[in-house]
Amino acid sequence: MSDRRLHQREKNLKKALVERRRFLRLLGLASCAGVRGNLFPAARPAERRLSIKPYTWAGPYSEMRNQGARHDWRLCAEVRAPWMTKGERLIIRSSEVVGYETGFLYDDHFPPSEPDGRGKNYHHIPFQWKEPQDDRSLSADCLVPGKGKFSLALTAREDYLDITLGLRNDLSAGMGEIDWAFCVVGMESPSFSDPARDRTYLFDGNRLRTFGELRRDPKMELFNVSPGRGFVPVGHKMLPINPIEAKASVVIVESPDRRHVAALGFERAYAIYGDARGNKCFHADPYFGPFTKTGEQRTIRGKLYLMNGTPEAAFNRFQRDFSVTP
Repeated sequence: MSDRRLHQREKNLKKALVERRRFLRLLGLASCAGVRGNLFPAARPAERRLSIKPYTWAGPYSEMRNQGARHDWRLCAEVRAPWMTKGERLIIRSSEVVGYETGFLYDDHFPPSEPDGRGKNYHHIPFQWKEPQDDRSLSADCLVPGKGKFSLALTAREDYLDITLGLRNDLSAGMGEIDWAFCVVGMESPSFSDPARDRTYLFDGNRLRTFGELRRDPKMELFNVSPGRGFVPVGHKMLPINPIEAKASVVIVESPDRRHVAALGFERAYAIYGDARGNKCFHADPYFGPFTKTGEQRTIRGKLYLMNGTPEAAFNRFQRDFSVTP
């Protein structure tokens, strides 16, 4: 080997040694400064949890409602699970109605429902979610001057949505029974759209049974839930009531491939029902009980599970989470 090549080789080795020492020195400085882990960490895997964000009035559901059944969308939310297909989502119509014996705190329908009754003098306030900080939670505090206040907090967890609903009576007298229609729309979710009602379940006290198995009327039927003590809101009195009473405050929908379930449940509910034709929705509407005094306020908890497993697994989990004994 020529002297020139030997000289170039030694020069390259020295340069590589300098670079190695410099890198090791940087590692030492990082360690002394309390920097943990690798200087070049691997990319973090995508989080395997639900996501929630405000719903925007666009897509198949809004197009269907635009045909003559529009409603205020600003207290609606979009929920997705990691395993859902592209574009699939559940739409949470969180406050379709928040009513009391003689009126509404909120009614999202355009025009208001019950125009000759509770909706006759209803003044709509377009409440909306507080500005979300991420795709983990939504909340709203909705004050209706002279009547009361209702509040919502929805928080996305690994495979369920935490739900907290609150209500306060500001009337000069009692409100009576409260009807809060909390609607989960499955129209844009192939997993949980069940027009045949052979994958939608309630618990009858002995076992889970499908709406299709229990159906007595081709129209949408209402199932009373035992904690609700037979309460039927004015707006539902025209619906046929199935003679079977649900014994647990949860409704469960199974996906066609039998791999996933959606389950909506509250501490207490007064009615379970759903629209198989239009919204493809399901309800387990929360039961607050009668408000008899001015200033009275209550909170009720619920969950929307979007989980792997069977309807039985979802029901067992609801029982554990809400300390329910069949």
